[in-house]
Amino acid sequence: MNGSITPPSVERARRSLPHRAARVTSWRPTVEQLAYTGLALFALCTRLWDLGSRALHHDESLHTYFSWVYEQGNGYIHHPMMHGPSLFHLEALAYLLFGSSDWASRLPAALFGVVLVLSPALLRDRELLGRWGALAASTFLLISPSVLYFSRFIRHDIFAVTATVLLFICFLRYVHQPARRWLVGALVTGAFMLTTHEVTFVSAFILVTFIAVAVAARAAPILLATSGVALAAFGGSVLLFEALGVPGLPTIPWENPTGQAIQTFTIRLLTHPITLAALGLFCLWAFWSWRLLAREKDPDEPWSAWLQRVSPPGSVASAIAAALSDRVGLAWGASLGAGIFIALYTSLFTNLGGLASGTVGAIGYWLGQHGVQRGEQPWFYYLVMLPQYEVIAVAAFPIGLALALRGGLATLRHSTPPTSWLTLTFLVYWTAVMLAVLSWAGEKMPWLVIHITVPLCLLAGLVVGRLLEQFERAWTCWNRDRRRLAVGLATLVVALLAQWFLAMAWVTAGPLDATKGFPLRTIRLGEETTLRLAWVPVLVAAFAVIVPAVDRRWRRFALPAVSGWLVAATLFQVHAGWRVTFREGDVPRDMLIYVQTAPHVVQLTRDLERFSHELTGGMDLELWYDSGTQWPMNWYLREFPRRRYFGTTLNTLPEHPPPIILYSLEYLRPETDALLRSQYTSFDYPMRWWYPEETTYRAFAIAPELKNPARQNLQTSDLPPFTLGDVLRSIWRSLSSAREPAQQAKLFRLVALRELPSPIGSYRFRLYVRNDLLPAFQEIRLRQPRLDPVLAAPPVPTETEASS
Repeated sequence: MNGSITPPSVERARRSLPHRAARVTSWRPTVEQLAYTGLALFALCTRLWDLGSRALHHDESLHTYFSWVYEQGNGYIHHPMMHGPSLFHLEALAYLLFGSSDWASRLPAALFGVVLVLSPALLRDRELLGRWGALAASTFLLISPSVLYFSRFIRHDIFAVTATVLLFICFLRYVHQPARRWLVGALVTGAFMLTTHEVTFVSAFILVTFIAVAVAARAAPILLATSGVALAAFGGSVLLFEALGVPGLPTIPWENPTGQAIQTFTIRLLTHPITLAALGLFCLWAFWSWRLLAREKDPDEPWSAWLQRVSPPGSVASAIAAALSDRVGLAWGASLGAGIFIALYTSLFTNLGGLASGTVGAIGYWLGQHGVQRGEQPWFYYLVMLPQYEVIAVAAFPIGLALALRGGLATLRHSTPPTSWLTLTFLVYWTAVMLAVLSWAGEKMPWLVIHITVPLCLLAGLVVGRLLEQFERAWTCWNRDRRRLAVGLATLVVALLAQWFLAMAWVTAGPLDATKGFPLRTIRLGEETTLRLAWVPVLVAAFAVIVPAVDRRWRRFALPAVSGWLVAATLFQVHAGWRVTFREGDVPRDMLIYVQTAPHVVQLTRDLERFSHELTGGMDLELWYDSGTQWPMNWYLREFPRRRYFGTTLNTLPEHPPPIILYSLEYLRPETDALLRSQYTSFDYPMRWWYPEETTYRAFAIAPELKNPARQNLQTSDLPPFTLGDVLRSIWRSLSSAREPAQQAKLFRLVALRELPSPIGSYRFRLYVRNDLLPAFQEIRLRQPRLDPVLAAPPVPTETEASS
């Protein structure tokens, strides 16, 4: 009896084993799965390889130091100046797991960069990006120079843009097919997004306004009319107040936000005529719109049910109705999102004041920075930056815009939008609004460019995905000869563009001209005609696309020609990304690199560590540093327990002077230098250096919005004020100057080879070594390999060092 009867469940399991084994052995990865696996491996390699070699930027050192202080158990209090708290918690976790180092500092950003590259895989449905479109979008995010560089940069932007992409993916997926997981995911990622960076308030505005317009267009077009009337009335009231001499809105007290200052500002803001007009018009608009909508629904019918009834399936309005009716999903998402938001802003419930600083405080502080104009970047800052690095994405935007407009007209005629039109329109809207807002904002910095680049890459993926779908269909229909012709045509286009690049590089590599004080390459003698002829391959490559496109019989052969252009542009972006990220990551020859810490700082830190070990047997070397060297030295000297910060002045020395003193030339006075030289030998180092903006891009156009008159116009000798006509004429002068061979050569050497027309600027500091310790320190310096002189000049010896 024992064991003679087999239980039915065991018998069923035995019978299913051969079938399961067959399924396992017959599984083969698809080409798409292999492609995403390759993208994941490339993303990991490009984001993680040599991650700690570049010196930490000034802002990076702030983030890493306070994260390290947090990890050491000394607490963290959110402040709007350094954006959201998520970065500091992720950094502290990285230090807890891997120890504090430059590599560990950038690890969270790099991992988020990998997630960003793979995120388009969630939009593989045809109604979204499509299979080819998602794969192309991931590829463009992988090879984007700006996304690559700032994925290895410990600032908040990579966290913010990744969270924004995931939020928007959840939104698009929910519209396509409402499911609770996407609703909960949207609320959770949205909450995390708001803990990263204040630019996410712009992202939230983009999503909310797009939803509002889409819902109104589908369910209640009358709302578009009422909203337009309300906005026009508000604009008219602002103009009326200006004509009557009413002063503008009160200035935000961001410099000294005391309780009394905030209270006074709030009262003045709420009682200001513009604010009262805005509140009054909003109330009138809301009441008017509600009355109009109430006429179209049954009084007993819930608003969500009415919205579901009047909205076609697959529309944004239908998705909003489904979300409003899913109370369980809303409760779960809101609870989890609120938990993340509260936990991070309160520093794990140790700082309840972070809830105020993370909402009203953050918005108020950064709106106050608009008028400060730190960096004084002009309105065209991102317009001249993007084409230098994101060639494919920039070229795809006008195509995507045209397709979105054509799809909109088709929707008006047939009431049924084309496939993926909603996704296309949303990406165009996202890109356009983000570009407009960031170009308007008073503070423009290069790391913000990824908030424009990412939607551009997704849009480029969708556009190129459609092209690849057509190419795939054509390829399956062609015979062997036509396939060979297509491959040959694509190869020809790549070869022509490569020939243009090599020809331009050769013609513009003439002798150096140092008459202007800085050696510049000139055009080879008598080669201006050759420079013009160098553009012939580009024209031929363009005709390879245009000629087949105008002939119906050969139209499909325009696709391989376009593919050749794509391959060439991809190679250029890979070249640009490799150079700015791996070859010259801390030498500012690119617009993406902004006031970067010089690599000499890292090398000096290593020298001081070795010096300390030889002198004290550990890290007990005593060293002093001033306010000008405080950042990044607070981070780089964190392991020296006997470090001392002395501010900006040093009038006397103790009886036993410290072995090492670091002093910035900004605060170093002649009498202090004389005092120190009596007992020390000094060495000069660059601490920070920056891209020469005045001689590169600032003369592109007039920027009348800048408060500094000296920077409004670097093109002519005309003085402000400037009109719109002056701005347009300055743009035309810059564009028309590109016809000149000398200007073409200058632009090519700058964009393709990063040869600057003037030296980079620098902020320098002085290292003082006590004379009795100089031989030991010199031995350590000479024992270690110095920096590559091609990338950066070595430390400059002072007169004291030369005499010794």
